[in-house]
Amino acid sequence: MAEAGSNGRGNESDAARRLLAAARERFSVAAAELLLPDRARLTEWQRLTANQLLSRLLRGIEEDMRLRLLRHFPPESALHAALSSAHVAIALPILERAGVLTQTDLMMFLVRRVEEHRFWRRHEAGREDYLHDLLTDADEEIAAETMSYVIARGRRFDRFQEPTLVDVELPAELQHRLIWMTAAALRHYMVEHHGAAAVDAAIEAAAGEMVGGYDESERIEARAEALVRRLHKAGRIDGHALECFVGGGLPTLFVAALGLMCGLTQDAVWELIADPRRRGLVTILRAADIPRASAAAVIHDIASASTRFSPTEGDEAAEQLEFYDSLDVQSAREVLRLWRADPAYRAYVAQLSTRGRPPAAQ
Repeated sequence: MAEAGSNGRGNESDAARRLLAAARERFSVAAAELLLPDRARLTEWQRLTANQLLSRLLRGIEEDMRLRLLRHFPPESALHAALSSAHVAIALPILERAGVLTQTDLMMFLVRRVEEHRFWRRHEAGREDYLHDLLTDADEEIAAETMSYVIARGRRFDRFQEPTLVDVELPAELQHRLIWMTAAALRHYMVEHHGAAAVDAAIEAAAGEMVGGYDESERIEARAEALVRRLHKAGRIDGHALECFVGGGLPTLFVAALGLMCGLTQDAVWELIADPRRRGLVTILRAADIPRASAAAVIHDIASASTRFSPTEGDEAAEQLEFYDSLDVQSAREVLRLWRADPAYRAYVAQLSTRGRPPAAQ
């Protein structure tokens, strides 16, 4: 019987497992940082921003649901009055006490949004020129897709250019889960504090309307993918384009482009580039067969925007380029096979590779 790795595949598979574990560990640590400030490794701004995003997100879902519930109860009732008191949160305190907001995918989403905004701020100066070029492109389809992307992107910021969350933000599955989670919290309140009976029909109707009306196609990720596909059709997705996306503070376009080039979902790309040692980033750049000069520019730009900036940044970038040089394209693509597998499978591989640490709540 041939030994594992005798054809090179065993070592590459093991490299994929280690890389997946390292990337997932970053989000596990981030989840702990959000909930346990004393052990925090995120900056205070990042932690505060993530918590604010979560509170605003759940507040928006709760307010929408409470408005829909009002029509099911008589205006003169105490329950109607409680539900219409918009300044008093009902669901969020219940969910916090129950400890149900620690789900890994929710924490990953919040950290991703905070990091995306940090990256946008770091490269804000170069953003408008590149987007302006795309908006005025001679290809009318590219210009139209760019406008749709810009509109979707504008929803991510408030008037002070701070990150916000609006209705069209989450993946549909996560959005639906938060809707039903909020519905369960409101049911608990209505039954426990108002002795309301037969509330399930009203709650199911309100939540069902919200689930049915959610349009995931308006998310910025969907608009970014549509624009990148149009650029790819015109032969304009290459190493230079990646440099422009990174230098222009456009991480959603950068991620969508790498996903298209490597046959990965955007979630998989984000997970790869979350690897704190940047080996995931280097691996995916190599798998996409990005020329060394463009890869070096991207690596340097992303390193300079890192929250973990240190005087050794130049040495770290040099190490990453050495790793790039040590990889061949086929080996890098073989490593990425794991990221094309079912997300649930990747999650279990990561849990079993976390050196005995208890898995984060799912």
